Amino acid sequence: MNKKFLIGVFLCIATATGASAQRTNIDTIAVAILDRMSAMIGSMSSCHYTVKSNYDIRSQHLGLVKHGDDEQIYMQGPNKLLIRSQGDRGERSLYYDGETLNYYSLENNQFATLSLSAPIVEMIDTVNKLYGIEFPASDFFYPTFVDDLLSESKNLIYLGMTKIDGKDCYHIAGSTPDIGYQFWISNDALNLPLKMVIVYTNRDMNPQYEAILSDWQINPVLPSSLFDFMVPPKAKKIKMAKGHVKK
Repeated sequence: MNKKFLIGVFLCIATATGASAQRTNIDTIAVAILDRMSAMIGSMSSCHYTVKSNYDIRSQHLGLVKHGDDEQIYMQGPNKLLIRSQGDRGERSLYYDGETLNYYSLENNQFATLSLSAPIVEMIDTVNKLYGIEFPASDFFYPTFVDDLLSESKNLIYLGMTKIDGKDCYHIAGSTPDIGYQFWISNDALNLPLKMVIVYTNRDMNPQYEAILSDWQINPVLPSSLFDFMVPPKAKKIKMAKGHVKK
């Protein structure tokens, strides 16, 4: 996932000549909850959390097939990121130390390196656009997350209270012309996202992406060495290409 899943369609605005406006249903309670969540995330200097994701991949013979990954994410503002992932796409890691992004596949003992100097969200945008690499549930970390959501949503509704892993949560749902989405935000002092679901209504068979975010640690002390990539013995260097890495 990346920020672009919410970008591309803007609301129609009525003109002074009387053109009809696109009908919208924006709940101010939902907006207030998302604003508090975004403010909390924006105040962090560092964090660590776990993402358990499930996503659909279309098979020619089977239709939509569910896949999943478990990921550990470490962030140190403004420009350090580590993602350790294992699941149906194999065991792999992404290291970003503010100057270099390193991709490593444990199964193949292969790595790729990209020189890049940018804050985390700018790095995510660049790498996603150039190479198609996705970053789990990264949308919440964009400073403009709520504004982007509002600019494209035709519905944004607070549905009430529910529970995720025994924790009280605000349940919010909405839609744009291209997707339907749901967020579950913790009802506590932190107001952190605990779950998200995206339904791609503009794609064949409406594939879904679901992520459960847990084990949040706010402002932990993370050593700089955590984000340094050491080339493993006998690892082979490969080239990064659009949509994948190649030899």
